[in-house]
Amino acid sequence: MAKLFLFGIGGTGSRVIRSLTMLLAAGVQLPNCDRVVPIIIDPDAHNGDMNRTVDMLKSYQQIYNRLGQREDGFFHTNISTLSSISADTNGGVKDTFVFDFGGINQSFRQYLSYDQLSIDSKGLVELLFTQDNLESPLTIGFRGSPNVGSVVLNKVVDSPEIRFFADNFQAGDRVFFISSIFGGTGAAGFPLLLKNLKDQNTRLSNARYLRDALTGAVTVMPYFALQSEDNSIIDSNSFLTKTKAALSYYEHNLQGLDALYYLADTPDTPYENQPGGTAQRNKAHLIELLAALSIVDFMQYPDAELRNGGPHFHEYGLGVDTQELNFSHLPDESREMIAKQLTQFLYFTRYHKQHLPTDKAPYHDNLNLDYAMRNEPIFKELNNFLHSPEFGVDEWLKELAQNRRAFRPFDLTTDDFNAMIAGKPVEKKWNDFFNKGLSQNYFLNSLNDAAKSIQEPDNFKKLLALFDRVTDKAFEEKVKVV
Repeated sequence: MAKLFLFGIGGTGSRVIRSLTMLLAAGVQLPNCDRVVPIIIDPDAHNGDMNRTVDMLKSYQQIYNRLGQREDGFFHTNISTLSSISADTNGGVKDTFVFDFGGINQSFRQYLSYDQLSIDSKGLVELLFTQDNLESPLTIGFRGSPNVGSVVLNKVVDSPEIRFFADNFQAGDRVFFISSIFGGTGAAGFPLLLKNLKDQNTRLSNARYLRDALTGAVTVMPYFALQSEDNSIIDSNSFLTKTKAALSYYEHNLQGLDALYYLADTPDTPYENQPGGTAQRNKAHLIELLAALSIVDFMQYPDAELRNGGPHFHEYGLGVDTQELNFSHLPDESREMIAKQLTQFLYFTRYHKQHLPTDKAPYHDNLNLDYAMRNEPIFKELNNFLHSPEFGVDEWLKELAQNRRAFRPFDLTTDDFNAMIAGKPVEKKWNDFFNKGLSQNYFLNSLNDAAKSIQEPDNFKKLLALFDRVTDKAFEEKVKVV
């Protein structure tokens, strides 16, 4: 069973994994693998972006585990923790999506044992690092300093997690890195991990499989700015300088990479300047969604095509420079990847919130939904994934629509299913009493009809199967194309 190991490095890594998980929940296909294994690498254990992504991944995992393996439909892709890929962990790897730094409760000066160094070594350290670098608390990450990150992240390479990853790496598995290039953790972590996994002299097991593995990455260049603050060590005015320096290094030091995706955007309304911790929680952004699509694109390539004439370099361009995008602004290839699935998922999410709790119908009684939605944990978990104000689908779509470069494929203010797709209303035939487009009655009748033919004793599995089928029917009959 081929696996995709997904290294999400730093805050951008977590945010892209959040968007990818939403796409997979909607049923977007990820070919050439049977399982996705996200490994989030961020020393800032309280990072708001990371923790809500982790909570969402846990929720997705519970839903997938109840539904089981399927070929398509909502939540059909297996997303697993690193420890769950093998029964033999020897207790050395925690069952989590996050790399365990063990809590770095010290400054960079203390991490280096600076006070115990010789005079000559102290002089070298002071040449390479500023006093701000040395006094920086590592509890909130590297605060935009890749030179600090490159030292601390060496701990990752010799960790139990990386050894476990290598021990369970098999022929046919793929690796993908997600990072930004203008900060600290991502800019340092991506080339360091790549170099060590592809090292000819590595001491990791399955070294040949690692060296031969198809490997991709998305490197995210500046796409947001931060508010200027006199006392902040992070200044977004330096993002472009850092990007140029990192690109110069990447040009000659990314051996073993088969595909590299570049993304950037003109910074929009500045985010609040938060160097780390729980307050660092940025709104979902179109660039993160496109970065997630780069993973889908990478997995669609057959092995032979990736190996032929590489490495392959990709950039993403929109046909129109507009501040508000819907599906019609995406290139055909991107639209075909996600438009139908996200539309179906929106219909499901909206019906689940607006109508499912109060429906009075045979399908509802058959699934005993009055009791199940109030009392069964898995139904509560589904509600959490769809509607949590912290990480749910509703919140993700709302955040995407709130940036100056807004992605608004849906009108989130309407309860009318016919008007939910921006720029593509469902036609209603007013001279035909029975054709009102997409209404509650349309879905209700479709759910009752589908319930008769889906033979599934598990009420949760049957509910998801019903909405897979009914929303697909709604799209094919009423929407047809976006």
